[in-house]
Amino acid sequence: MQERYRIYQRGGKNFYAKDTKTGRAFSLNTSDEREAARLLVAKNQATEQPCLNVAMARVYLSAQSPEFVSRTWGQLIELVAKGYEGATSVRWRKFASSAPLKILVNLPLYQTEAVHILAVLDHKKAGVSTNVWLRILHNRALDLGWLLAPALNKKLWPKVKYKARRAITAEEHAKVVEAERMEDYAQFFRLLWETGGSQTDIANLRAEDIDWTTSRLYYSRQKLKNRGGGLAALAIGTCLKALLRELPSSGSLFPRLRLLSEDERASHFRKVCLRVGIAGITLHSYRYSWAERACSAGMPEREAQAHLGHGSRAIHRAYARNAEIVTLPLDHYEKVKAANLLPFSLPVSCSDKRAFGS
Repeated sequence: MQERYRIYQRGGKNFYAKDTKTGRAFSLNTSDEREAARLLVAKNQATEQPCLNVAMARVYLSAQSPEFVSRTWGQLIELVAKGYEGATSVRWRKFASSAPLKILVNLPLYQTEAVHILAVLDHKKAGVSTNVWLRILHNRALDLGWLLAPALNKKLWPKVKYKARRAITAEEHAKVVEAERMEDYAQFFRLLWETGGSQTDIANLRAEDIDWTTSRLYYSRQKLKNRGGGLAALAIGTCLKALLRELPSSGSLFPRLRLLSEDERASHFRKVCLRVGIAGITLHSYRYSWAERACSAGMPEREAQAHLGHGSRAIHRAYARNAEIVTLPLDHYEKVKAANLLPFSLPVSCSDKRAFGS
């Protein structure tokens, strides 16, 4: 049988291997004749006896790490799950038990090819969350050394395309509250409007989180609890104060809602929206709405960012990107300057990187 690769040397330096089928040549990166010959034999064997080469690779890998060839995607999924808690853990478990991921669960990691990753992503039930979580799982395998090289090149991953998200308007919020038949849900929606909190954080609020002596509302962002941050401290304004006075004075503010899952609360909200003919919003839309209202009102970005518990300006600006900015007439600022009521400074835009003391 004719060998596919042949060896030759250029200018007495590096040896090259030439593919007799394609005519392409590539360097073996060595000027040692014996080493070049050994590399050439390995390349010819790889094309003639691929099954034998896989077996040989398995022997070498087993000698280096006996567990390497037995590790499966299922074991990796369980390991990653240990690092998540709360709502994130629930979402991870949902992804781990999804139909698309069953393609990988029992597959040894060292045998993973691009076709396996693409099969998961092309599954009829695969969506945006599958793409996002699978990237995390794949990268964790690389970080741990359980994958020696990426199974799918970064450029070949399908682009993550999120659904369009928007804020809930004041008119829509009023319709939702009016149409809500359960009092605790109506108060829940009103509190989301006033605070801009996530549904999980607000549903888990307790009366003890309210400090009436300083008029402050304190709570920790559940999503950021494991990262040592996310503490929100809200000054209680007039509207928020009136609402909080209507809620229980001790224990959970929403004793029934806190026992429900995120999906159950979201499903109820969706049904109310359908009842009044509103589409395109979720409970998370309240956070977008609060961010846009804060930006439109001229609240300093750092204050609004701290209020919502956002870890970066980029995330916060994404929430407030559709805010309507209305500038005051020039004579207003001239009157303020003439009266020496406030130090005069040029107005800034929410999208300006130098804005709000940054």
